[in-house]
Amino acid sequence: MGELGVNKILGALLATALGLMALHQLSGIVFSHGEEEAHHGEEHAEATSMSEQMCAKYAYCVQVADSGGASAPVEEVFDLGAALASADASKGERTFKAQCTTCHNIADGGANGTGPNLHGVVGATKAVHPGFTYSAALSGVGGEWTYEEMNHWINNPSAYARGTSMSFAGLRRDSDRVNLIAYLAANSPNAPALPAPLAAATDEAVPAEGAAATDAVESDAAVEPAPAAPVEAAPDATATESAPVEAPAADDGHD
Repeated sequence: MGELGVNKILGALLATALGLMALHQLSGIVFSHGEEEAHHGEEHAEATSMSEQMCAKYAYCVQVADSGGASAPVEEVFDLGAALASADASKGERTFKAQCTTCHNIADGGANGTGPNLHGVVGATKAVHPGFTYSAALSGVGGEWTYEEMNHWINNPSAYARGTSMSFAGLRRDSDRVNLIAYLAANSPNAPALPAPLAAATDEAVPAEGAAATDAVESDAAVEPAPAAPVEAAPDATATESAPVEAPAADDGHD
């Protein structure tokens, strides 16, 4: 083999070595770039919300409006006056017989039972019925059995007077409670007048159309009509026609 053949073999080997090195370098660059993209993709996925990821991957996008903070719940106000005005004392009597007669008597002059006689209780002073020994908890409350106080007492006796000996759980349903109070008031000769219903809320806002109409009227009233421009009088035709006509020159007698 001559020197030329040896040079060809060495050149081929060198070219192969250079090609392998180039492939190794290229593969390292490609895989390194792919890992960086995957790493950045993971960081981006962690930084975005679940809804954004769903939108990017599956085109399932949900727009969530910013509420600007949760609104405070509106507390419902119980209108005792309005409820008593429409209460049914006959239904209250049935409730009394079912819930109260095991402990109380409501007949005028009736005997006390486990609880005091309740005839005339509405409007009376608390814990003073003759012949009955009240618990210290109820005796210490004081005041009179107004409709409001009776409503709180019947709703939850143990919460109204902590330590009361009355074991009744109370009437939580408003209709049952006001019907019973109406029945007790019907059996109380000196019961006070029913409380007035709460005043209805009035809307002070002026309707948009009404406000617009008012503004239009005020605007029309504020603009005064401009004075009419004076009209120049036309020349008097009579005067024109009656103007003197110049007479022809007099004949001096010469032909």
